Amino acid sequence: MEPDKYLLTIVSESILEDRMIDEIRELGANGYTVTDARGWGKHGKRRGKWQQDSNIQIQVVGSRELCEAICARLKDQYQADFGLLLLISPVEVKN
Repeated sequence: MEPDKYLLTIVSESILEDRMIDEIRELGANGYTVTDARGWGKHGKRRGKWQQDSNIQIQVVGSRELCEAICARLKDQYQADFGLLLLISPVEVKN
């Protein structure tokens, strides 16, 4: 049985927050959560001490179609010029 809800996790540069939120809402998301993120990966270590050197994590719960549409839009708009990680996983919402 296919899950009816999915969790989209986006990790990207904090400078994109407002633009990404606008696009996520435009595509039909009912809500989202934004948190500061730090770590290390193919784009190097991100300490988050300065606005231009920090990352955010945005999470959206929705249908598979919504999550895929958001991923496609963000990849098209930002992947070539900014650090971007997109993850989709099935979730079971308990409330």
